[in-house]
Amino acid sequence: MPSPLSGLLVVGLEHSVAGPLCTRILGDLGADVIKVERPPEGDFARHWDANVHGDCSQFWWLNRGKKSVALDLKTASGRDAFDALLARADVLVSNQSPRAMDGLGLTRERLAGTHPGLVTCSISGYGERGAFRERKAYDMLVQAESGIMSLTGSEDQPTRAGVSIADVSTGIYAAALVLGAVVGRLRGQGGAYLDVAMFDATVEFAGPMLISYLNAGIVYPRLPDRHHAIAPYGVFRCAGGDRLLVAVHNDAEWRRVADRLLGRAELADDPRYATSVARLEHRHEVDELTAGALGALSKLEATRLLDEIRVAYGSVNDMGGVESHPATAERSLVDEVETATGAIARTLVGMGERLFSASDRGRVRPPLLGEDTASVLASLEVSTEPS
Repeated sequence: MPSPLSGLLVVGLEHSVAGPLCTRILGDLGADVIKVERPPEGDFARHWDANVHGDCSQFWWLNRGKKSVALDLKTASGRDAFDALLARADVLVSNQSPRAMDGLGLTRERLAGTHPGLVTCSISGYGERGAFRERKAYDMLVQAESGIMSLTGSEDQPTRAGVSIADVSTGIYAAALVLGAVVGRLRGQGGAYLDVAMFDATVEFAGPMLISYLNAGIVYPRLPDRHHAIAPYGVFRCAGGDRLLVAVHNDAEWRRVADRLLGRAELADDPRYATSVARLEHRHEVDELTAGALGALSKLEATRLLDEIRVAYGSVNDMGGVESHPATAERSLVDEVETATGAIARTLVGMGERLFSASDRGRVRPPLLGEDTASVLASLEVSTEPS
């Protein structure tokens, strides 16, 4: 399929995760992404680890296929080059703080006057207005404030989700919002300024829990390996100690579980267990029954039976299990890419890139810091490289 965003120029004034993920998704869909970095250190995510032949795994994940232009926007020449770049751009994505955006003159009002057709996506912790405007916002901080940590962990210990869901969800939401604004521009609505807050995006994850609280005052407990609203749905041990996640989503599935797994068909009509709400009220009994039945079976026996009765299950994989999972190969999630030094790196391929793979994408690896400064400035007819 042709790349849907081919010919779209995206400028990323970005660092860390949320902004770079947004622009990487747009790049996966065919946009030309120019990453603006401040010399001499560039995006600090370049230096978080050295797990990809000396490069950072996070940077590889977020910045494949981009161009890097090193500009010091506090110098006149650097700012001139950046303004020339914005004049050509269709989209600007930034996850600088609101104060930094103000200092650079990249306010909603000024951009609307100087670049009326530009779609600007400004990502921050709590948005460009309000009491928390200047508050620093990192992933775990936002997980805490958005209520995610109140739902994650043990009874005594709230914990962060094991991945950076605040950063990642914000990057994905931002990309979707940019696409909406680009479609609006194609329909003659002009440019747009998108105020995207990490707090907003992360609260979305807790939507059902927040709505339950708003309407019924319900505060869900932390359940480390169980679903908050469905039972049985969680991790159970099979004979030999292997873990298996089993999910019984509806009453019809429960009827089959009661008959074939538990060997007690009468439990399907028992008023304590017959409905989803009833099973949740008697979660402990339901979990004990399920745990006892699965504990008497090997993992292979359990999965064969669950396949027969059409009940969902899954393994609790580490990253080695993900690598060896048949779907990883079948879905072509991993690719081999040549690094700047000629080594071969194995890396994750984005969904957009797989669905809209373009033969003319050019360089696939992440850029070196400032690797494309000269060529981009030449295309902008900027005669001197900013210092």
